[in-house]
Amino acid sequence: MGSNSNEGHYSVESRLLSAYARLQLQNRYILYFFYSVFLANQGYCSSSKHRSDQWTREARYTNMHASWHLQLPALTNVYLTWKHNSSLNVAQTSAHKFQVTAVHVFELDYFHDITQQHKEVANVSLLHVGLLGCSPTAPTVAISLQCLELYHQLRRWQSSFSIQAFTKVLCAIHNVNYAQTFHDQFSIAFDIYLTILRSVRSQVDMALSRTDPDWRLRHGCLPCMFEVSQPNECLLYPASLKAMDGNNSAKHMANAGSANLCIFPSRYMIPLDQVDVFKDDVRLRPGEHGADQLTFCTDNWKATNSTEENTVRVFEQTGIFLSACRHRIIQMVTEMRRSGEL
Repeated sequence: MGSNSNEGHYSVESRLLSAYARLQLQNRYILYFFYSVFLANQGYCSSSKHRSDQWTREARYTNMHASWHLQLPALTNVYLTWKHNSSLNVAQTSAHKFQVTAVHVFELDYFHDITQQHKEVANVSLLHVGLLGCSPTAPTVAISLQCLELYHQLRRWQSSFSIQAFTKVLCAIHNVNYAQTFHDQFSIAFDIYLTILRSVRSQVDMALSRTDPDWRLRHGCLPCMFEVSQPNECLLYPASLKAMDGNNSAKHMANAGSANLCIFPSRYMIPLDQVDVFKDDVRLRPGEHGADQLTFCTDNWKATNSTEENTVRVFEQTGIFLSACRHRIIQMVTEMRRSGEL
């Protein structure tokens, strides 16, 4: 009898707990229903946790690049100051503090205090302490300049080492689960870091009177561009040897990457407006041959075949074409846009 009464006692308690759990679950469903109605009235989608974004990706990229461009002169000056002075004495008048998550190579600080002066951009304040934010306006995550420079050198010597691979390495070091957000944040910070380095190089070129677009082409390889100055020394004939070749593997689809309209400034790439000047010199359409054209070369060499019409329609860039000297120094590079090796 004792065991039966004890079992009855536990069964009553379990029933009470079950009824209480059902009541709490029902109240939660009711609250969720009213909350969904409230979100729907406020313009939110009740079936999604995120607010519907009216901005397109192209508009977001345009605004982000415009904000970074306004800050670039100040960021360049502060970067040069930080580069040559590890510690800066900044006045503390009319200053306030904000916190960011500072990502270093071997350290991760979730609450890093940053002192921001009056009328000073947040990223300028971050650069004073060797950090660079992942947003141009209100950064919450900042990457250390040492970390960005480490990845910069890795990419210079191993171009296939992607940002995703490097961010996964950082997550493994910091014992953090990888997310796509880390890739996007690091990509933004790395892009503006390279922009700052290009701005520094532009200032150096201006100081050394190297602003001529053809300066590197004339002085890139000293042995090839060396001119005989001794009276008894014979002139070289030919003066220099150069080679040109194309790469049909570097293709770019016409509808890929159309949201980002930012143009990358390069000292090697020939601008598109200069290349398009010669677009009408080839009168034949892709895939066509003239009646009196010799086909011996095209029958034996694949690179000389004209690009197919379908390839021209799908790919905006069908490859690249570059020129190099005999010392393997790249002279100029151009894109093959909707054509082959003409």
